[in-house]
Amino acid sequence: MNALRRGIKNAFRNTVRSVGVIVILAVAIALSISMLVARDAVTKKINDVRASTGNTITVSPKGFFGFQGGGTPLTDAQMSEIASVAHVTVVRASLNERLTSSETSLTSGITPGTLGQQFGGGGFGGATGTTTTFSIPITVTGTTDPGNALTGGASGGGTEKLTSGSSFSASSSGDVAIIGTTLASANKLTVGSTFTAWKTSIKVIGIYNAQSTFANNGVLMPLATVQKLAGAANQVTGATVVVDNVNNVASTAKAISAKLGSAADVTSQQQATLTALAPLNSVKTISTYTLFGAVGAAGIILLLSMLMIVRERRREVGVLKALGASNRSVIGQFIAESTTFTVLGSIVGLIVGILLSSPITSALVSASSNTSSGGGGFTRNGFGGGPGGGFGGGGFTRPTTSSGLRFGGFHSTITQVHAAVGWSTLLFAFIAAIVVAIVGSAVATATILRIRPAEVLRSE
Repeated sequence: MNALRRGIKNAFRNTVRSVGVIVILAVAIALSISMLVARDAVTKKINDVRASTGNTITVSPKGFFGFQGGGTPLTDAQMSEIASVAHVTVVRASLNERLTSSETSLTSGITPGTLGQQFGGGGFGGATGTTTTFSIPITVTGTTDPGNALTGGASGGGTEKLTSGSSFSASSSGDVAIIGTTLASANKLTVGSTFTAWKTSIKVIGIYNAQSTFANNGVLMPLATVQKLAGAANQVTGATVVVDNVNNVASTAKAISAKLGSAADVTSQQQATLTALAPLNSVKTISTYTLFGAVGAAGIILLLSMLMIVRERRREVGVLKALGASNRSVIGQFIAESTTFTVLGSIVGLIVGILLSSPITSALVSASSNTSSGGGGFTRNGFGGGPGGGFGGGGFTRPTTSSGLRFGGFHSTITQVHAAVGWSTLLFAFIAAIVVAIVGSAVATATILRIRPAEVLRSE
């Protein structure tokens, strides 16, 4: 107990040096905390993206490109064939339709503007400069997997989330719908309201938000209902296939292509996902190296400081040993002193590290993403786009290239990394700092074992 008390008291014998050591340790620990949090946040984001996107395969009719391409619709029977392929866990079939003002009572919540009048009114193949009044059609997506029907693309945003009401089942065939917040607001619709589509009264059972104005201007309905009302029995305009493991994506895509033959375009998003994740992997590598560097620097700083302190106190150590103090007692005194430095530096470093972890993570991700991005232009999902692409919504969303991913909602989602400091992270950092303190001081004070009291006192 005396050794512990002396060690803590000795930590403040030289105020200037003590403050300097504590500040330097605090900076190293703050940097370590920031890098640890950044690494954890980026790793979690990479794992989430790989689990939700990297293991998916997109299937669409051959030559189908939003509402602008050709192609013959796929069928329910072909969806069943896909589901029977090894490693396939989920098949999210969809049928996209567009409702004009003569087919529905809904009014789009998006104003076309000048470009909308030009491209929408004149058509993509028509003369430019057309000023025909154009009303954006309403996109209706029939799906077997509500909650995962929208995935950003040209419309931006992400997977839809219910803000009120409830969803429908995958096998539902009822005249029900979930509508986006933009469309609901424009038409003053709430859960329980009704609207007409294909001369049929449709009940609103839920309102969703997909973090995008265009995506929120759509309607989600049961696949069977859309097939029935739109006169598209057994037709499917696309599917997202979920594979059990990202490592099985390539072989599964090949097996699906073999089953469907020339009837479909089968595209794996694995490579595009890996390309889009490259910036995050760079941040992970940088944060890992910086973390080890900061921890190493803290250890070296503490070791050199304790070596200097031990060297200055040779006479004091000699006297203590001459009075009968054991090596263990003397070493314990110096370990207590270095631990005091570390604890104080850790408290300051943890506070600073917590405050800086989020902005540092954002800066690293942003800088890495800007460095890795290149090119420009529109995504391959179509102009403007609703949930499925094509102007003002509609159509099946084809997988984008790596460049497309960067300029669509997918890239925005990837770069939105949330840095959260958990208690487990703080506890791990604090324990690591104490271990470094003990090891550093133990190495420095090991020189005490070679000090002979008679020699020290004679030299004095």
